Amino acid sequence: MKPVKLTMTAFGPYAGRQEIDFSLLENRKMFVISGKTGSGKTTIFDAISFAMYGKPSGDNRSAGDMRSQFADPKQATKVELLFELKGKQYVIRRTPQQEKMKARGDGTTMANATAELHELTEEGKLVLLAANVRDTDEKMNELIGLEANQFRQILMIPQGEFQKLLMASSQDKEKILQKLFQTLFYKQVEDRLKEKADVLKQEAGKAIDQQIILLKSIPPYSDQMRLLLEKDDVTKEAILDQLEADLLQMNDEYSTMKETMMNLNKERDDQVAARERSIALNDQFDRLEQALEIKNQLDKQQESMQQLKKNIELGEKAEKLISYEESVRKAKKTAERALERKNEAVENEKSARQRFLQVDAAFKREQNRQPERDETMQRFQYLEAMKDAVLSFNEAIQNESNCREKLEKAKADGTEMEENLQKLNRALVQLEKDLEPLHSAGERYIEAEHLVEKIMQRLEQYNEIVSIEKSLILLMENETKAERTYKEVDQQWAKSKNQLNTLRQELYQEQASILAENLTTGKPCAVCGSIHHPNPAVQKSSTASLKLVEQTEREAASLEKKTRDAERELAAIRFKIESAKTDIEKLKSKIPDGQSGSDIEEALAQAKKQHETAANDRSKKQLLTDSLQHKKQEKELLLKQVEQNRQKQADENHKQIEAKSILAQMKKTIPEPMRDVQVFLQSFEELKNQVEQNQRLFNETQSAFHEWSTVLQSAVAVVNEREQAAIESNRSLNEATASLTERLKALGFIDIHAYEEAKSYVHELSRMKESAERYDQEQQMIRMRIDELNKVTAELERVDINELDSAIDSLNLKLGEWTNKAAALASQVNESKRLREAVQRLSEQILRVEEEYRLTGHLYDVAHGKNELKVTFERYVLASFLEDILSSANTRLAGMTNGRFRLLRQVERSKGNAQSGLELLAFDQYTGQSRHVKTLSGGESFKAALALALGLAEVVQNYAGGVSLETMFVDEGFGTLDPESLDQAIETLMDIQSDGRLVGIISHVPELKERIDARLEVKQFDTGSKAMFVFSGKE
Repeated sequence: MKPVKLTMTAFGPYAGRQEIDFSLLENRKMFVISGKTGSGKTTIFDAISFAMYGKPSGDNRSAGDMRSQFADPKQATKVELLFELKGKQYVIRRTPQQEKMKARGDGTTMANATAELHELTEEGKLVLLAANVRDTDEKMNELIGLEANQFRQILMIPQGEFQKLLMASSQDKEKILQKLFQTLFYKQVEDRLKEKADVLKQEAGKAIDQQIILLKSIPPYSDQMRLLLEKDDVTKEAILDQLEADLLQMNDEYSTMKETMMNLNKERDDQVAARERSIALNDQFDRLEQALEIKNQLDKQQESMQQLKKNIELGEKAEKLISYEESVRKAKKTAERALERKNEAVENEKSARQRFLQVDAAFKREQNRQPERDETMQRFQYLEAMKDAVLSFNEAIQNESNCREKLEKAKADGTEMEENLQKLNRALVQLEKDLEPLHSAGERYIEAEHLVEKIMQRLEQYNEIVSIEKSLILLMENETKAERTYKEVDQQWAKSKNQLNTLRQELYQEQASILAENLTTGKPCAVCGSIHHPNPAVQKSSTASLKLVEQTEREAASLEKKTRDAERELAAIRFKIESAKTDIEKLKSKIPDGQSGSDIEEALAQAKKQHETAANDRSKKQLLTDSLQHKKQEKELLLKQVEQNRQKQADENHKQIEAKSILAQMKKTIPEPMRDVQVFLQSFEELKNQVEQNQRLFNETQSAFHEWSTVLQSAVAVVNEREQAAIESNRSLNEATASLTERLKALGFIDIHAYEEAKSYVHELSRMKESAERYDQEQQMIRMRIDELNKVTAELERVDINELDSAIDSLNLKLGEWTNKAAALASQVNESKRLREAVQRLSEQILRVEEEYRLTGHLYDVAHGKNELKVTFERYVLASFLEDILSSANTRLAGMTNGRFRLLRQVERSKGNAQSGLELLAFDQYTGQSRHVKTLSGGESFKAALALALGLAEVVQNYAGGVSLETMFVDEGFGTLDPESLDQAIETLMDIQSDGRLVGIISHVPELKERIDARLEVKQFDTGSKAMFVFSGKE
């Protein structure tokens, strides 16, 4: 980054507009800023820093303090910086939050900070990149690649900043380097390691507690297991070993139960099979009774079946005569039809003969009219020869008339176009006049839109504050409830623990008294082994029992869980409260003091009103611009049309003259009566129709004559043919009737009436045969079924099923009892196995968590500084950064001290518990020893501090991603240096500017002004300060 031009208005001691044009330095890379104390030298650095980041160069000044006290109240404080970065130029403008005069009325109002960033193109145009403070800050960080504190460390070394890093203690250096290199991540690694170690420790404890609960939950099978579970100091291994033994016994018992159930099952299955066989036998007796009943019913139908079979025989005979009857019917119908067709043919022959005589007479009349038809044809042929000439003459008349009309229309159109052109010119003048006050409408719309966005963003922040505050109230209410719940369950837990301890003591006392009853002097105690019993336990009344103790243990465990849950819930709510308060403070810092939601909404309403007005003006401008462009295009088109109209008038005039000439020539060849085309065409059509009608009548009569001659001949032939067919059909009818009579006698029918009666059974033959066959089959089947069932039930009787059911129910009851016992035992086995596997899984989990805890805890101890050098992980990283800074600084310090001094980092462990690793020493080549930098003289410490600051700037720049920064400002007194040291310091700065950097130095040292030919002089007046460049002694 290289500044090109800085413009300050009402900023610091500069009352009016102060412009500092760095391009005046041309190829010079170093200049001195001189002036009296308080004149505003450091303010130049503040203005550059404020323009870039919205903050001054020093930590003890804020942007709001930079308004000039010399400035006119109506003049706003603002800073504009034109700078160059990576071959491109940018313009940034900022105004701090400040009071300004009200637009209406007296007094002042608070104006919020503003910022905007533009890119200056090679054509000199400004392209907007950001239009508000937030977007501008983000864009600047993106362009520069540095935060404000890094920017100041690299580009600006303000007053009092040289000695901070050099003389600071190890802890103070840690804070400074933390800010510069953003090493909070490494501290977070330490915290995360501690959190993980704590979580693992809690997880291991929780798993052990769960394991104890699971072991206590094992359902005891044996008395040995019950006694183990009642003990407090029993081991997990003892319980699991006993559980294995119990499982073996339970498996044996379960096997015995299964064998008993198998025997019961077999006995029950035998009874069930006997029952099924008895049911089948009783079913056979039922079927025999049903079969006998069916046979009785069939015997009753035998007489009707005999009659049905006789009817079937008559129907079959009648069916054989149906074809003969059908032949007689068809022959009779054919004879009747033949007679009808013969009579019809006779009538047709009469009609055809009568029509032929009429047509013959008409054809002879048309043959006699041939001379009349020839004369009409000759007149038609003459008109047809003249038709083309008459039509062309008529077209010539029409063409001459059209040319005359087109010429007149072209002249009228030309007059109208001239009038429209005059109207269009007047409209263009008016549109240009209307557009003049709207030229800046687009810029005003963008400004208004940016203002609305800015205020809406502030309103969103305010609403978010209100929303968070409402949530905070609910959270605080929840905190009170959670705290009350926690205290209640904690008290209940404490009470339950006391009760459990009391019950356990009573239970132990009761067990001890039971043992004491069996003590005998001289015999060892089963508990302590002593043969003397001076103070045996005494039986006391107690309500304690093993069951009550276990119940109380479960209640205490449940209350402990509730207490832990309540404690975690309370901690979570308090964390949310602190987070909400932090969020509110962050949001409030973005809203100007004293500005309420109604103020913001009022400002937003005014801004929207301005935006709406600007939008209307912009729309109006667009409409007028579009209309102007349209009118111009319309004018251009109209001018073309005027020219085209003039050419058209000339063309139409020429066409009209030519049409008149052609018309005159044609009049000479067309007779007067034929010049009227309508009359001519009417005569032509009438003659044409008459010719066509004459020919059509002749053709029609001729065609009819030939047609009816043919029809008459055909009708005579048809009459002859149909007379022969009638004779033949009568002969066939007689033959069919004789055949039918002969077959009736052969089949035994007395007459035709007997046949007709038998024929009524024909359509029922299929059903009647089916009924007869079905009856015969049923008779046969039922006789076979009765024979079969008699064989099956011979010498057998029905069985009583109820006795068998009672026996089966008794066996099912016994089997159910054994099944329930086996299921209960199997459930106990499965539950015991499940608990055993769960305990084993927890054991594996505990081993894994404890192993992970040992590793994580060790890493945390190392990262936290619990090591030989007492260096934390973060401080170790910072020490690496400091080594890089010292390496760069020593290159410059060697030049300023003729190689005498070199800065070193103290690596020895500090005394006591103080953490170390960032203390600085100065190695003196003259003595060959190191000493603390605080022992250096004023001039020596200045050199060391300057070298350290330059090294720090270089390292910060490198760790910021190699950002290209081509400027450095140094605000520090060089007056503590002797002439030789001053020369060495200047040479060091010269080395910096030899790399292409622009170096600006604030100093009162005369030698610097003499050595550097460019200086920026700041002069102080009673109305404010002024600054200007002076080169090589020229004022």
